[in-house]
Amino acid sequence: MKVEGIPNPEGALLNIFESISPLEWRRFRPRIPNVWINGRFKKIDRSELPPFVAFRFERETQEIMDKIRGALSSYVGEVDWSLVEHKRDPLPGTNWVICPSRTVEAEKKVYEVGMTGAHYLARHEPEFGPIAYEDLNRLTEHFRSFFSDMLK
Repeated sequence: MKVEGIPNPEGALLNIFESISPLEWRRFRPRIPNVWINGRFKKIDRSELPPFVAFRFERETQEIMDKIRGALSSYVGEVDWSLVEHKRDPLPGTNWVICPSRTVEAEKKVYEVGMTGAHYLARHEPEFGPIAYEDLNRLTEHFRSFFSDMLK
């Protein structure tokens, strides 16, 4: 099955992964989503919420995951990025999330109060989200270069 490419720059990293090996599932946080308000869609700037990309390969290989880890660890930018693993027990496969490490750290802080790390950062560090979105573009270019030998 042919999967449509994601036109949003926030989803471009998922296009790279799809080109390397088919994805079974993918998600990302758009910076300016279309939100249904008063009976119509309206573009809303949600830059204060830091970005993430989430994915699951149809057939995950150790080689691909090692290369993703290598790309992340070799990236030097304004934001430190993490690869977070979520096992789908008892379902097969693993969901992976690439997000700012600060989101993961904030998540640990606010877990007990029922707030997500992204919402905590949006409330207490609203300037971080826009920085992370700009850095995600550079991270994506880093991945494109890092995986150039595998891109279809």
